[in-house]
Amino acid sequence: MRVLVIFILSALCLSANAQNLKIGFIDTEQVVTSLTKYTKSLEIISNEFEPKKQDLLALHNHIELLRASIESKNSSQDPSNLELSNLKELEGSFEQETEFWQRSINTKKVNLLKEIEKLVNISIKEFALENDYDLILYKDVAFVSNKINITLQIIEKIENRSP
Repeated sequence: MRVLVIFILSALCLSANAQNLKIGFIDTEQVVTSLTKYTKSLEIISNEFEPKKQDLLALHNHIELLRASIESKNSSQDPSNLELSNLKELEGSFEQETEFWQRSINTKKVNLLKEIEKLVNISIKEFALENDYDLILYKDVAFVSNKINITLQIIEKIENRSP
C-alpha cells in the first residue's frame, strides 16, 4: 500500500507538466473523537443503555449472593436441586441478557461511526475542492509536517456544518 502511494506521488511529481501539488493529511481518529456530534451521541447511547447495565449488575450481584449461600449450605448440608437449578437458570439468563445488551450497544456505536464516517468523507471532499487540494492522505503515513496537516481545519468544517 505504501509503495503504491509513493509510486503515485512520484508519478505526479515527475509528470511532464509538473506543477505544485497541494497535499494535505488528516488524522481521522482525531477528527472523529474531537467531533461534538460524536461525543454527544456516545453520551446519549451510554445513557440509553445505563438502566439495563444497572439491572445486569444487580442480577450479577444476586447470582453471586445465591452462589455464596449455596456454597455455605454445601459445607453444612447438601443444597437442594431446586436451588442449583435456579442458580443455573439465573446464570444462563444473565449470560444471554449480557450478550444481547453488548450486541445492542455495539450496533448503535457502529451505526454512529458509519454516520460520522459519511459526514467526514463529505467534508473532506468539499474542503479539498474549496481549497484546491490535489491529494489528501490519511492513515499509515510515516511523517506529516504541520504544514500539510489539515486535521483541525476538517474538524472545524464539520463542526460548522453540524446543527
